[in-house]
Amino acid sequence: MSGITRRAALAACLATPALAQAQGDWPARPVKLLVPFPPGGAADVPARLLSEHLGRVLGAPFVIDNRPGGNTVIAADAAAKSAPDGYTFLFCSNSTMASVPLLVANAPYQPERDFAPVGLVSRAPFFAIVPAASPANSMQELMALARRQPGKLSYGSNGNGTSGNLGMELLKLTQKLDIVHVPYRSYVQALNDMLGGRLDLMLADLTVVGGALQAGTVKAIAAAVPQRSSFFPDLPTMVEATGIEGFDAGVWFGLFAPAGVPEAVVRRVNTETVAWLGRPETKEALRRIGQVPDAGTPEQLRATVRADGARYARIIRETGVRIE
Repeated sequence: MSGITRRAALAACLATPALAQAQGDWPARPVKLLVPFPPGGAADVPARLLSEHLGRVLGAPFVIDNRPGGNTVIAADAAAKSAPDGYTFLFCSNSTMASVPLLVANAPYQPERDFAPVGLVSRAPFFAIVPAASPANSMQELMALARRQPGKLSYGSNGNGTSGNLGMELLKLTQKLDIVHVPYRSYVQALNDMLGGRLDLMLADLTVVGGALQAGTVKAIAAAVPQRSSFFPDLPTMVEATGIEGFDAGVWFGLFAPAGVPEAVVRRVNTETVAWLGRPETKEALRRIGQVPDAGTPEQLRATVRADGARYARIIRETGVRIE
């Protein structure tokens, strides 16, 4: 037997127990679900709903491990370095997989190299939000106000390189607007400043601003996604308001495993996730937090990551957005 053949045979023998366990006894112990955001946020809620379902149907607990910080790098790096045995998953957003690796110098992980996509879970459309007292009742009026007062208006985001930041910087570039960016640690802080009269605009999801919209303390002037949202079907999109083709500041959430995880594990988790997303009670639970289900295959999630990475790369190149 040649050296190459012996090495191949040894690799096959070493891989066999993990594959057999994945096909048979998996999961035989609790599974960790890393979430790179704090509890209670737009990512944490669907992650907990999904983990409860997977724990029930697969017969072992799926335990949430919130590891916020580092522009989501801390959790993503931990997941990437975990053993590919089906006992660690990452529940993250498009920022983690599509923009952060482009913006963080020497990022310790690369999506294509270090992760196996499992499947999309949900999407949270973003909306252009202004204070209730703002004189702008549409995006066109907001842009006209900004042009009359260059450098006077400010917008908030939950950090450089996030969907809200990249979307606003694209808007500023294409529409020649001078609006000051104020990055926050969270959208809750941005909303508090808006309610206090210290912020003029932000692109945010309903998990953050839904209560304020219902209370009438803020108002939505555009949907920051390519098509009109079912949440506010009469609200024009940013595409309609500005003509920016494909404008999308919305967020998606998806499930990933470390690269090399047995294919049987990926397919089984994907099958159970897709089935769960098709249930009326799941759709209603997601709708209550301002999200919609977006089931798909691992291959579709991989294609989404690639497409978003290319789109964000263009925006970053054209706008000069950086993570300090």
